Amino acid sequence: MAAPDRLGPAASHGEGVWGEVARGDVAPGAHAVYLYALIDGAACFMEADGELDPSVRPIVHRAGPIAALISVVPLSDYCDAEAASRLRDLAWLAPRTMHHAAVLRRAMQCSPVYPAPFATLFASRDSLSAFMLAHARTLGEFFHAVAGMAEWELKASACLDGQAALDALARDAWPDWARLTPGTRYLRLCRDRAGLVAARRAVVHDIAARLAARLQPPATALRRLGFQPGSESGSDALVGRFALLVPASGASALAQSVRGLAHAAGDDGIKLALSGPWPPFSFRPDLPRLPLPAEG
Repeated sequence: MAAPDRLGPAASHGEGVWGEVARGDVAPGAHAVYLYALIDGAACFMEADGELDPSVRPIVHRAGPIAALISVVPLSDYCDAEAASRLRDLAWLAPRTMHHAAVLRRAMQCSPVYPAPFATLFASRDSLSAFMLAHARTLGEFFHAVAGMAEWELKASACLDGQAALDALARDAWPDWARLTPGTRYLRLCRDRAGLVAARRAVVHDIAARLAARLQPPATALRRLGFQPGSESGSDALVGRFALLVPASGASALAQSVRGLAHAAGDDGIKLALSGPWPPFSFRPDLPRLPLPAEG
């Protein structure tokens, strides 16, 4: 299943596919076209028996050389006055994001995939077709570039305020550290702990980036991913997130390479975690939505 941040609501994404349906007043009985993904129009999307919820099986909609995996959904589910609170309700959100991820997972088995964020909506099939045709060249180039590829994520975490790590930083930062009494050292660490933790974060962040770069190959491309500085991984702080584009044939080599780097990372107090595979969320080109037609 795709990571939750990769399936965030379309309104929270600054790039990728954008829906054209805004939240606001919703006419009773109105429907929208829900987009799961764009795929190569020559692909044959077939699901395994029982793999997807039969009540919301995706429809294959084709426009020129591109195909879209869609469903028709009540517009009120995503755009009425309660939509914001509904998108924060895990009981409502979880089964829908899981279904979205299942569709993407199945699509990966038959075609390169341009995954859409969760709740990407279009007003009609005609408007979606216009969008697909407008971006057909960009999508074709993207599908060619990622054919046979998948995205993996490398996370690096570290303890930032461990006594040994802070003591080592203090020795480097303060030449007189070794001559101080234990009591004076303790007081100084307490006073300047925030600065030392910030320095420790910068050091391990840089080390994590260098380690991730050593995964090319088997990865053919690497991108840094954003994260909140306070993000935690167990008792450790997250200090790096990296998206890796890897051929399907290179998955085993990637896992072996990460295991090999783990020893070097451990010497610096860094832990590595690999997850995937997913569609290439982090490597998608920007597909701006089309301007709405002018009113007569």
